[in-house]
Amino acid sequence: MKRSVNPLLPLDEFIPDVEARVFAGSDGKKRLFLYGSHDEYQQGTWCSHQYHVYSAPLTDLSDWTDHGVSFASRKGEGYMWDGKEEDGVSWTDAILYAPDVIDKDGKYWLASCFSGGGLGMSVSDNPEGPFSPATQIIYEDGEPLGSIDPTLYEENDTMYMIWGQRQSFGGEGLVGVELRQDAEGMYAIADRSTKHYLFGDAENPDQGFGFYEGPSIRKIRDKYYLLYPSDKGKGVHMMSYATAEHPLDPYTFRGNILDNDGCDLESGNNHGSLCEVNGQWYIFYHRGFGNSNMRRKVCVEPIFIDEEGNIGQVDMTNNGFGGPLSPYDRIEAAYATHVRLDGFRPGCYLEESEKDLHPLVHITNGNCVEYKDFDFGMQKGKLSVIMEICPMAGGNIKILLDTPKGEEVGIVPIESGSGKEWIAVRKDLKDIVGVHTIYLQFESKTEEYICELATFHFEKEIG
Repeated sequence: MKRSVNPLLPLDEFIPDVEARVFAGSDGKKRLFLYGSHDEYQQGTWCSHQYHVYSAPLTDLSDWTDHGVSFASRKGEGYMWDGKEEDGVSWTDAILYAPDVIDKDGKYWLASCFSGGGLGMSVSDNPEGPFSPATQIIYEDGEPLGSIDPTLYEENDTMYMIWGQRQSFGGEGLVGVELRQDAEGMYAIADRSTKHYLFGDAENPDQGFGFYEGPSIRKIRDKYYLLYPSDKGKGVHMMSYATAEHPLDPYTFRGNILDNDGCDLESGNNHGSLCEVNGQWYIFYHRGFGNSNMRRKVCVEPIFIDEEGNIGQVDMTNNGFGGPLSPYDRIEAAYATHVRLDGFRPGCYLEESEKDLHPLVHITNGNCVEYKDFDFGMQKGKLSVIMEICPMAGGNIKILLDTPKGEEVGIVPIESGSGKEWIAVRKDLKDIVGVHTIYLQFESKTEEYICELATFHFEKEIG
């Protein structure tokens, strides 16, 4: 499959909470691996009983391979170990929340966690898995760890694990420990003597950091960077970061990197990681999909680190690894960066109608949707837009540039229809050159659904 734009993976694949890692594949060549939770469209809750692994060669970050089910917390999920279907977690059948994977001792270690709290450790000879049935991570006295969302770091032959949640799943804030090996060689013993509260302490775990859950640690230059979802914006959909001089030192809040508010109809938390790919640092995050924040897709944006180690805030875009999209290619409605914008009526959302059909639905008067960004080139010509729609009550689609109040380049009239047939509607527009964000604003004289939108693209006659 060829895909380097946001969302990164096929539109029917929902991988949130991604930890991005660069490892050598089975052929010895470096690949970008994505480890995350696995949402299912009809699940009705966050995550599922499976982990899936995707990877792409660093030479072609559009060529994604689905390595299938790498681990599962119950039988019947397609998880195979030693040639037979297996239950990866002996002590619970709970849903799997966000994982992390790290390489150490020539092996790949998977830290898993479960709805209701608790953490496990598995191992594999290969970065894509499958990973062994989990050993429960415990303190030396046998007490299981609570809370969720582990992140792993290894340095000087020491394995560190950081995890936590503000209040649910036994959460006690952000906690870190060193992991020791048990008698079987699994890094499944948490050394209580090394336990640190990284933001504040057990009585005041937040300490103004806005920490919610989902930490992810990386070393950049000579400092340790912790990325995490916070409520330092309008909700817990902000991605913030803090730094320290040691993985388990108290951290210093540094700022916000990305806000995914408005990417779906309902506001939900964000969760992701930082990863250096081909010499460029990126932030990996997820966007919601549909009328639920329980369907999430992995996306990526480049970040920029100044000489003082500060990371500037970036916007959600369609770019992925490839830069602005070509407006002259077929554009899925599901590429929308925002379906809910301040100052505009909410209500429309993206839906998985069929495996290969992900339209914008429930469109009514006052909705506005953003697509960021497109490169129209510098040649002038006669520009048209072609939209694949399913007409209903009818109305207009206004096309504007760069801001929701920007230049209007055309209005596409939508005649009323039965709501059962997909048709192509073409409309001439003012010419556009350069790189621009596109806003679609919907108008109607009724409160009924105007249409559904599956795809659109632009055509330009030069000369």
